[in-house]
Amino acid sequence: MRKILLLITVFCLLIGNIAFAESSIAIIDIQQVILGSKAGQKAASDLKAATEAAMKKLQAKEAELKQLNDSIQKQKNLSGDAATSKNLELSKKSIELERLQKDLQAELQHAEAKKLDAVAKELEPVIKDYAAEKDIQIVLLKQAGVIYYENSLDITKDIISRFDVKWSKKGK
Repeated sequence: MRKILLLITVFCLLIGNIAFAESSIAIIDIQQVILGSKAGQKAASDLKAATEAAMKKLQAKEAELKQLNDSIQKQKNLSGDAATSKNLELSKKSIELERLQKDLQAELQHAEAKKLDAVAKELEPVIKDYAAEKDIQIVLLKQAGVIYYENSLDITKDIISRFDVKWSKKGK
């Protein structure tokens, strides 16, 4: 994601230095490329699997907590020390659950950023090669705040198809 933001900044700076009349400009919807490409779909599938695994861990911990809580509720006539001990255990497990939720969320965010960075890294040469082949001097990201553009400037579909071919050749 940082790379994408850096690219946006560089492209914006280039716009000021290049005369539009002599420049060839193209627009790309990077989000559509990531969601529509095979590499992006594989990354999304991997992230979905990681999310499901994390949810299973959370559900198991929640079930354990619920079971302990139910056990405490059934044994209301426990002595003071036993009740205190059970409540302390319940409190500890609640804290463990909260920590697990935060840890898993952080892990998933890190995994998502890593996957998107990997896709962006593989995508960049495809865009550069396409731009060189078509004599395009500027490629703008639609997400960078482009308000209007002629549909003929959109190279998203071409980039997706070239990216898929390159990605498939890598055997991923």
